[in-house]
Amino acid sequence: MFLDEVATAGATARRDTMTDVLVIDDERSMCDGCRQTLEAEGLRAVTAPDGPRGVELVERTHPRVIVVDLKMPGMSGMEVLAKVSEIDPTIVSIVITGYASIDSAVESMKIGAFDFLTKPFEPEQLIDSVKRGMELSETRQKARPPARAAPPEAAALDAPQVALRGLEVLGQYYSLGLKRRDFLDELKNLEAESRFHAETLGRIREKEKVVLQVVEDLRVVDEIVTRHEYRKSALLQILLDVQSELNWLPRHALKWVSRRLKVSLASIYTIASFYEALSLEPRGEHLVEICTGTACHVRGAPRLQATASALLGIEPGQTDPDQVFTLKTVHCMGCCALAPVVKIDDRYYSNPSLRELRKVFDSYRQKKEQPCLR
Repeated sequence: MFLDEVATAGATARRDTMTDVLVIDDERSMCDGCRQTLEAEGLRAVTAPDGPRGVELVERTHPRVIVVDLKMPGMSGMEVLAKVSEIDPTIVSIVITGYASIDSAVESMKIGAFDFLTKPFEPEQLIDSVKRGMELSETRQKARPPARAAPPEAAALDAPQVALRGLEVLGQYYSLGLKRRDFLDELKNLEAESRFHAETLGRIREKEKVVLQVVEDLRVVDEIVTRHEYRKSALLQILLDVQSELNWLPRHALKWVSRRLKVSLASIYTIASFYEALSLEPRGEHLVEICTGTACHVRGAPRLQATASALLGIEPGQTDPDQVFTLKTVHCMGCCALAPVVKIDDRYYSNPSLRELRKVFDSYRQKKEQPCLR
């Protein structure tokens, strides 16, 4: 009977693509209870009794939120999370389990879970989590670039046309009194810098994006150098301005400064290495520091560090691929009464929970102000 109800729910969902929530749990009572609670709030909910059928419904209905049990026979909740993130990254996942632990929470967060509810939970907890999840799903959908038909010029663009554009640029190079070999060497050097930059950021498979990023970075450098009228005496300020725009000093930017100012690259590296305010390593827009002093350590700093690493996907000393966060550990922040403490830029957060810390990171990703947690 339960399977018949699931099939009916699936058929209904297929007819109505505006499904809000899909509940995946091998306990019928849990499925029924969640569905009734959500429907009472005016949400459209369907259920599935196991992972495979849940994934099938995700593919057919694309719900905004899924609520999935962590422990299920056959396909586990972790496997469902991984499948859902591949099918539609805008879907928000909420994990429910009767076997809660910090490790399981961290692991589920690593593969994309938005929230973690321990059974038994109150209906209000489920409703609150789902509503916040739907808001996040809507934000993700708005952030996803719309599928557009390529403009006629782009649609017709092919290898011969790209070659013609290259020939046009070569003609401009000739107009400067330079040779074809100089032009090709210049392109080769810039491509090598793009490849080095991609390897530095761990994005070697995104060659096209990195090349375009390098082009944009060098244009930023040109604007800054022009603003300072190509003055060699302004070298330090130019480096500070470049770092302010790029968050760090990548090698291709330093080489471009060297070429534009006609200053040796060795001299530029000497200055960049001397001043602590300048960074030669990739750095995120926001610095996340975890205090590991004695007071923080005994009150849970290792757990806090592990949670931050799981949520950001990086270890201390690393920067995330999108260069939003850099994670570091420090020996003491001088605020032991708040232990354990995490500091993000100039804000201190005292013993934040997994949920609170995730909300803070999300707020920084969305460039919204988030008040300090007390």
